[in-house]
Amino acid sequence: MTIAKPRDCDVLLTNACVLTMDVNHTIVSPGAVAVVGHTIVAVGPQAEIAQQFRARSTIDARGGIVHPGYVDAHLHVNAQTCRGFFRGDASKGAGSGPKYADWKAALTPEDERAAAALACVEMLRHGVTTFMEPGSAFEPDAVAAATTAVGVRCSLADPYLWDETELMRAIPGLASDSLFARVPPERDRCLKALGGQLFRNRDKDGILHGHVALYGEGTASDELLRAAKALADRSGVVLNSHIGYDIDLALAMERHWQKSRFVYLADLGILGPNTTFVHMNLIREDEVQPILSTGTSMVWCPLAYMSRGTPLRQRTRLPEMKQRGGNVALGTDSARQCSAGDSGFLALHLAAEAGYSTVSEDVLDMLTLGGARAVGLADLLGSIEAGKRADIVVRRPDVAEMGPGVDPAHQLVSVGHGATADTVLVNGRIVLEAGEPTQADFDVILTDARTSVQRMLRRLDMPQPGLWPRVA
Repeated sequence: MTIAKPRDCDVLLTNACVLTMDVNHTIVSPGAVAVVGHTIVAVGPQAEIAQQFRARSTIDARGGIVHPGYVDAHLHVNAQTCRGFFRGDASKGAGSGPKYADWKAALTPEDERAAAALACVEMLRHGVTTFMEPGSAFEPDAVAAATTAVGVRCSLADPYLWDETELMRAIPGLASDSLFARVPPERDRCLKALGGQLFRNRDKDGILHGHVALYGEGTASDELLRAAKALADRSGVVLNSHIGYDIDLALAMERHWQKSRFVYLADLGILGPNTTFVHMNLIREDEVQPILSTGTSMVWCPLAYMSRGTPLRQRTRLPEMKQRGGNVALGTDSARQCSAGDSGFLALHLAAEAGYSTVSEDVLDMLTLGGARAVGLADLLGSIEAGKRADIVVRRPDVAEMGPGVDPAHQLVSVGHGATADTVLVNGRIVLEAGEPTQADFDVILTDARTSVQRMLRRLDMPQPGLWPRVA
């Protein structure tokens, strides 16, 4: 009998409990994963894969959980450095001083780069390898520079495309003269800017991607909506937009459009498998069928849903939409009051509070396959399978949060969801090792973030945050 010669691979990940997230949601333990370049070439039982491949580099998972990198389908990454300044519901405005919108409008490219770099390290430590920036970064190049430096995959869009802002009176904290001056709500500007980030898709092997985004929440005219959807269709990318963040604003949109919002958007031809809406805290009964039948993706941001008191007014239907076959992903929104990896844990418990029998496996599906589809990268991401990109997370096996380890799906979502990532690969490259970034100096990143905050305080004449007195 002829024994086949082992194939060469760049990375061989061994001794792992692999949550593949393949079509059968197979768990392979002990399992192994072989990587060549940026691509997974094999996954299977340890004994089989180890015989088939000779590796240039081997990573011993030590029995730890290995899973596809999570996808944060909605992250305002430039808000990472305003933690502590805008607590609770920032959308309704502040009693005095600059609003959240004023903070955003005052960001420079240097500030956005500092915030994005800090967010990227946090994401990696929480097992997030990809995020969608929803068109709220004023300088996408600054975010691209930060994400590339740390090694996180992201999709970018043109900033603040809106041409009708009358309805934003319902959320005054997210609107200000300074913000409108920086990104004027003018149709011509928006139509010219549409698709400005799609050039990033030319590099088929890279970690930077582009999509089409409108700010949403009733701020886009029918003309702008149709133009954005037509461009997304022609370009084979996602159209991303906010809708249903605020219940008062959702009701105002219904009055303005004189029908349910998703019925209106369906009639306009905006819904579809490449359309991704974020928040969706209000879904009427007559909107369920248009959403599900068109394959429109939904992004639930559990912290935003909870922290604004929305459950007291409107129970989320997104767990129900997933149970009925809809594609639901998870997003952080802005990580002002949480960590970048908290959405899955919150979703599990908030779904139960809303009366749905959501389980950890549902949450993992939203974090991986659902997220990959919502950001338009389902052919590349979401599972550990041959042919997919090697965006892989190895969790630490030696922390209490990972014990006793009898049910890896439950363990990950319920207790191990924090900064428990040990090693992370993005596009086949090790970007986190022993919990530390390999491509960037975290001390420098943290210093840059702190320096940025001090600049912002001086720029906006803001005091240090917090309720208690400080003594130098």
